[in-house]
Amino acid sequence: MKAPISKTFILLCLVITLPGVFSQDYFEFFSGELHHEYWWQNFTMAFQHGATGQPMAILLHLGLNLVLIAIVGKEVESILGTKRFLILSLVAWIGFIVTQWISGIWINGSSGIIWAYSPFLLIHFKWAKENGAYQEKADRSKGILIVMWGAVTLFMGFVPLLFNPNHSLLHSFFYGNLFHASATLIGFTLYSTWKDSMEIPKS
Repeated sequence: MKAPISKTFILLCLVITLPGVFSQDYFEFFSGELHHEYWWQNFTMAFQHGATGQPMAILLHLGLNLVLIAIVGKEVESILGTKRFLILSLVAWIGFIVTQWISGIWINGSSGIIWAYSPFLLIHFKWAKENGAYQEKADRSKGILIVMWGAVTLFMGFVPLLFNPNHSLLHSFFYGNLFHASATLIGFTLYSTWKDSMEIPKS
């Protein structure tokens, strides 16, 4: 099976999130945004999406992250192979939990893992220099990174102001992008460690 970790990731998101659209009790059973009544909420919040009592927000958040897993997750899994991709995902998952505990900010969503995948798209630029056949993938990765690191970062920088307009813009950008930034840092750390052993796949 191709991309087994990415497919499992998608399945977990669907199983944990979708029923919560129809049942608030189910949603809160796995949610990490509220006071944690159960120990597993520390782990399941990475697969839960949206906010309690807001079905459209749940579906929108879930849909966007599933698209990213399907595009970025599967691509990075093909680059790294299943074993390394699993390690990357687990380290990012733990990092997401630790960042929430340190910051005291509790939030649902998979982007605290997904953003750790993004630095690995940079390998396409290196491979394109060595083999022109990878230029198309490099161009595609460039577009994805502009969206993730540029457009989404800008958008998330203003989201906290919607809930508390008294915060400064700097405060808003920091907390709005905290989990994306911490995940990206984890991704860059592992990318720097592994990049020299990442060779162009043999056809």
